Amino acid sequence: MTYRFYQPTKIHFGCGQVNNVGDIVKRYGNKCLLVTTEDAPPLNDLYKRVKEILRDSGIDVWHFDKVKPNPTVDIVEAGIRALDACNADLVLTVGGGSSIDTAKSIALLRGQNLDWDYYFDNLDNPFGDYEKLGDMPLVSIPTTAGTGSEVTQAAVISKGDDKRTIFHPDNFSKEAILDPELLLTLPRSLTASTGFDAFSHAFESYVSSNSTPLSEMYAFEAMKIILDVLPRAVEMPGEIKYRQALMRAQMLAGTALANGGAHAPHPLSEIIGGITHISHGEALALIYPEFIHVFKDEHAQKFDRLGDLFEGDLESGVKSFLESIGLYRKFDDYQVSKDQKDQIMTCPVLGFLPFGSKEKLQSVIEKSYNR
Repeated sequence: MTYRFYQPTKIHFGCGQVNNVGDIVKRYGNKCLLVTTEDAPPLNDLYKRVKEILRDSGIDVWHFDKVKPNPTVDIVEAGIRALDACNADLVLTVGGGSSIDTAKSIALLRGQNLDWDYYFDNLDNPFGDYEKLGDMPLVSIPTTAGTGSEVTQAAVISKGDDKRTIFHPDNFSKEAILDPELLLTLPRSLTASTGFDAFSHAFESYVSSNSTPLSEMYAFEAMKIILDVLPRAVEMPGEIKYRQALMRAQMLAGTALANGGAHAPHPLSEIIGGITHISHGEALALIYPEFIHVFKDEHAQKFDRLGDLFEGDLESGVKSFLESIGLYRKFDDYQVSKDQKDQIMTCPVLGFLPFGSKEKLQSVIEKSYNR
C-alpha cells in the first residue's frame, strides 16, 4: 500500500499558550495584520489581550475586524487592501472558521488577479499539485473546537448564494496556537454546532475514498473523543477538561480531513448554508442521518465499523447523538421556505459532485426536508 500524509503546521497546544503569541509571531516579522470578526463582545477582550502581548513583544499590529460568518469575496478583497496598506510581514488570525478562512484567502491571494470564478473552478481539488501562490506567513489561533481550519488547506468563501471552497497547500498555517482556555466563553449552541462540525470532518474523511491508514487513525480517535465529551461540554461548558479534549479532537479531525478529504455532507451543507444562511454545523446536522441512510449500501463495511462507536445501528446512533446535543432539528425549525428548498434541490453543483448521482444527493436533501 502507498499513500501520502501531509501536515506542515506547527502546533502549540495547551492552556495559556496564547501568551506565547508574541514569540511565535516574531519569527516571521515585526509587522502583523490581525484578522478577526468585529472588535466587540464576546471576543474583544481576547483581541485586546493579543494586541497587548504583540506590542509588548515589539510588533506593530493593524487590526482588520470586518470578518462575518460565511465570509464573502468582498470581505477578502477588503482584507487584501488592508494588508497592502499596512505592508505587514505576516497575517495573524484569532477566531473561528470564518476568521481563519478569511485570513487564509487574504494571505494566499494578495498580489494575485482576483478572478474568483477561476479560483473556485480550478483550485477545487484538496490534493491538487498547485503552483505556489502565496508567500505571506499565516499564524492561526482558533477560538472554537470545530472547523480545524488551522490545520487544513481549505478556505470556504461565499459569492452571492454560492459557497465554495478554495484548496491550496499555501493555505496551511505556518503555526497554530490551540489554547483550550479560549473555548470557555463559547456558548452551548456554538459548542454543539462546532463540535458536530469536527465530528463530521472525522466521519467523512474516514469513509472517503481518499482515506489512508493514518487519516483513518486520526479520524477514528477524533470521533471517539467527540462522542464521549461533546454532550458533557454542552451541559458543563465551564469544565476545562472537556474543552481540552474537544480542542484536541478538532485538530485530529482537521488533520484527517486535510489528508482524507470530505464526502457528500460537506458540499450539501455548503449549498444549504449559502442559500438559507444556516450555520455550517447546524446545516450538517440537518442532513447527517439521512446521508447515512441513503449511502449505507455503498459504505456498508466502514459504516458497520463506525456503528461500533454507537454500540448498534449507525443511523439511529447519530440521530441520538444529535438529540443529546440539541441539534436534531427540521428545516421548518429554521423557517426554510419552499422557494429556498427548490433552490437547494436544483443547485447546479449537485450535478458535478463526485460523491454520487444528482438524484442520490437530492434524495438525501428530500429525506432531510421531510424529517
